[in-house]
Amino acid sequence: MRGLAIITPTVMMNHASLSGTFLKVARHLAKAVACLSAGVAAPAMAQGAATSDARVELLEPIDLEKIQDLDFGPMVPSGAGGVVTINPSTGAVTTVGNVVIVGSSQKRALFNVHAPIGVVMIMSGDPTVTLTRQSGTETMTATLNYVHGNGLAITNVFGLPIGLIATGTTQEIWTGGALTVSGTQAEGVYVGTFNLDVAFL
Repeated sequence: MRGLAIITPTVMMNHASLSGTFLKVARHLAKAVACLSAGVAAPAMAQGAATSDARVELLEPIDLEKIQDLDFGPMVPSGAGGVVTINPSTGAVTTVGNVVIVGSSQKRALFNVHAPIGVVMIMSGDPTVTLTRQSGTETMTATLNYVHGNGLAITNVFGLPIGLIATGTTQEIWTGGALTVSGTQAEGVYVGTFNLDVAFL
C-alpha cells in the first residue's frame, strides 16, 4: 500500500525587509495624498441674491345704505280699483283705473352704494313686494323696478343691464313700482319689506 506524501511548502521571509517595504509604501502614499490635497482645490459654490418688494393698497370700505323708503302715499280706490305707479327714474306718479292718490307724499326708494371708483357691481333686487295691512291680514302686491342714478351700466349681448361700474365714490340706486289696489281693499296702512343686494367683483 502506497502512502500519500503531503508536502507543505515553506516560505521564508525576512521580517526586517518586509517592515521596511511597508514603511516605504506608506511614505509614498503619504506624499501622494499630500500632493493631491495641495494640487486640487475644493469647488466654489455658485451664489446669487434677489430682492422683492411688498405692496398693499387699502381701499374705502364698501357699503350699501338706504336713504329713503318706497312710499305710495294715501289713496282712495273705488269700483274695480286700479294701479298706482311710481317711476323709478323720475319719481313721477301715475294712476290707471279707479284709484285717486291724495297729497304728494309719494316717493321712490333710494339706496346709496359707497365704493371705490372702478369697482364692478352686480345688483339684484326682489321683483315684487307684498304689503300687509297693519293689525290685519289683507295684502296688496307691488311690482318693483330698479334703476341706477349714476355709474356706467354693463349690459349683456341682448342689451339688458347686468351690472354697474362705479364712476364715483357714491352710486345711487332708485326703486319704483306699480301697486295694484282692489276697489274693495280694506282701509288702513299697509307695509312690506323688499331686499336689494349688491355684489362686488
